Amino acid sequence: MSRDNQSHKTDSSPSLGDESRSTEQPALSPEQSFDADEDFDLHHHTALLYEGPTDQFAAILPFIRDGLERGDRCLYIYDDNSKADVVAAMHDAGIDVEAAVAAGDLSFHSKEEPFLQNGSFVPDATIDFASETIRATTEDDAYDAVLVTGEMSWILDGEHNLDRLIEYEQSLNTVFGTRPVHGICQYNVEKFDPELLNQIIRTHPNLVYGGSVGQDFYYMPFEGALGTDNSDANSELRQTLLERVTAYERLESRERALSALNDATRELMQLEADALPDRAVDLARVLGVAFASVWSYDETSGELEQQSHSTDYGHTSALADLYQDHAWDAFVTNQTKVYEDLSGDRSESSPTELQSGMIVPLGRHGVFCAGSIHPDAFDDSTIELAKTIGANIEAAFDRAEREQMVEEKNRQLERLNRINRVIRQISETLVEADTREDIERIVCEQLAASDPYQFAWIGSEDVETETITPQAWAGVSNEYFENHTISTKEDEPSGQGPVSTALRTRTVQIVQDTVIDQSLEPWRETIHQHGFAACISIPLTHAELSYGVLTLYADTPNVFDEMEAEVLAELGEMIAHSIDAAETKELLRAPSVVELTFTVSDTTDILARLARAIGDEIHFDGLVDHSEDGAELYFTVQDSTADDVVSATDGFCGISEIQVISDKDEERVFTVTVTEPTLASRIIDNQAIIRSLTTTEQEMTVVVDLPSTTAVREFLDALKSTYPNLGLVARQNNDRPIKRGQGLQEVVTEQLTDRQREVLKTAYLSGFFQSPRGRTGAELAEALDISQSTFTHHLRGAERRFFEMVFDND
Repeated sequence: MSRDNQSHKTDSSPSLGDESRSTEQPALSPEQSFDADEDFDLHHHTALLYEGPTDQFAAILPFIRDGLERGDRCLYIYDDNSKADVVAAMHDAGIDVEAAVAAGDLSFHSKEEPFLQNGSFVPDATIDFASETIRATTEDDAYDAVLVTGEMSWILDGEHNLDRLIEYEQSLNTVFGTRPVHGICQYNVEKFDPELLNQIIRTHPNLVYGGSVGQDFYYMPFEGALGTDNSDANSELRQTLLERVTAYERLESRERALSALNDATRELMQLEADALPDRAVDLARVLGVAFASVWSYDETSGELEQQSHSTDYGHTSALADLYQDHAWDAFVTNQTKVYEDLSGDRSESSPTELQSGMIVPLGRHGVFCAGSIHPDAFDDSTIELAKTIGANIEAAFDRAEREQMVEEKNRQLERLNRINRVIRQISETLVEADTREDIERIVCEQLAASDPYQFAWIGSEDVETETITPQAWAGVSNEYFENHTISTKEDEPSGQGPVSTALRTRTVQIVQDTVIDQSLEPWRETIHQHGFAACISIPLTHAELSYGVLTLYADTPNVFDEMEAEVLAELGEMIAHSIDAAETKELLRAPSVVELTFTVSDTTDILARLARAIGDEIHFDGLVDHSEDGAELYFTVQDSTADDVVSATDGFCGISEIQVISDKDEERVFTVTVTEPTLASRIIDNQAIIRSLTTTEQEMTVVVDLPSTTAVREFLDALKSTYPNLGLVARQNNDRPIKRGQGLQEVVTEQLTDRQREVLKTAYLSGFFQSPRGRTGAELAEALDISQSTFTHHLRGAERRFFEMVFDND
């Protein structure tokens, strides 16, 4: 269609030749001539940079609208958007699309028609297409000018050579510089790498970006753009222009990078550790590189592992392989490594387009890598910027690590406070408990009511059935224990779980995840039905005796840390001690007793070995436990001299010290500090009271009292585990209290402190209350490793309590 008689707008709209103008009125001035001699900076070859469809259409559609109003032929090549999307946007901009298309003024084309005619991009073919389109439009159809605009993201499909794009854009300057055409190439800055965009901008005389349009200061005319004149003046002009643009570009690029670095670093310092690698990669991209990755050091495996990456080129796996060895070198030496040419590192199996690279260490955290598609791309200023980036990333990792440590410390303190509160409550309640049953019930109820525990139960060993029997529980009903047998035999599947292992080894057992722990296989279905995700079993032991196992369940995995396990282990000891005390009280209150007489032969017990050493009979008088310092064992001999006994214990295994308490003609009394368990201590630990213990060179003869409620078989089995040559001589039931003076025993057990009881018993067994005294207060204080004033203080306190009981109700 001829446009000979169509009028043209002749307003004074600013042209692309102006230094800059708003895209609110982007009309190209028809007054501009298209003479072949026109300077290159007036050529209508424009790069339009946009961020998203809204930005894109706001910039390009005013050009289309003004072109149609001037009578230009307008061609739109779509790619990022569909044709329907472009048409809809034109309608919104007030363009009568249907009328323009019907008149032949407007046409739409897919990327294949101009750019990919045979499936691939060939610049010469596309140039020929553009030239023929311009010729046919201006000559055959008699249009005054042509406006061609195309969306260019198709070039990033990965099948096209990006260097050809630059070649094509440079060639268009010649085509557009000699013809009446306005060419606008649209580039999505969110998709194109900054390095490639820099090259693209340099090939366009004009630039539209960020709401402004004008001459492109960065435009670099390709060979021939300044003509064929090779005069010195022209060469000098080229060199001056190149140096000026390059210097300005570097300065502006560095300022942009530093500004972006400051913004990104502030954000980086607010992130948690898990989010740092991804953001650190973005921070490395401030360098304007094609590839960036962060490698973190795994302290467990001792390896560098790629945590995050960002690339527009090649295959990520190939890039990772390319950098792996180099990354480790930079990490170990803690030195920044610059690789000017990576072409020798590439292989056919790992194709990449990276030409140079740099690796910056991040202290003990790892390294970050950057790669460019150009060789020797990292100059001194870029390297310094990269080191600054590295220092900022390292500081962010350090900050996140410190915050994690503080948070973990706070969580530990919160857990410790929670556990201590529970233990304090249990301790206060146990003071009022009179029986073992009360203690076990209270412990389970209070623990099950405390987070994160959902279920608590205590089980004890049944010697006859060789199983662990539930004694008390809270949090679930007793249905939990139906078909839930736990064996004490290690070679059985039901004897390999945490409960039986804790009983057997007397150590805390933790299962952090019940789903994957194989030792729970026999009960897995029951455990999961109740929603239990983790458990801990705590042995209840005191003075080498086991009182069962406490097991706690939680509904969250990995909740039992080492600190909590230690505190709960102490709780287990406290519970066992309370049970031991309760059973001792029960023993003293028992209305009737079982009297057992038994012998032990062929034993290495201390008293047996000592009797053989002195060739005399030894009578046990008493035992005072000093906990970690051992125990004081008192005994009497009749025939041997004091010197014979003292001499026999010199270097004696299990005895660290001996003292003579009394050296009379009829008997000699001694005390020895024993550092290993004895038959007497094991009898006492098993809740029996020794009535007599006589040791000869051949055997030991023992008479003990047991409460009628105690299982005799269990008592004897407990001793036989250490003394296999134990033989029961006699057993009889006596309808009498377990010992006379029951009220005084209760005072000793219930009213005296442990220290008062120890001092009083030591003084009594040492003959302190005899006349003359077997040992003085000073000697007893030395034996107890306390001052004489402290000894007197505890002794007077104990005596006062006895007198209060005797005289207060008189």
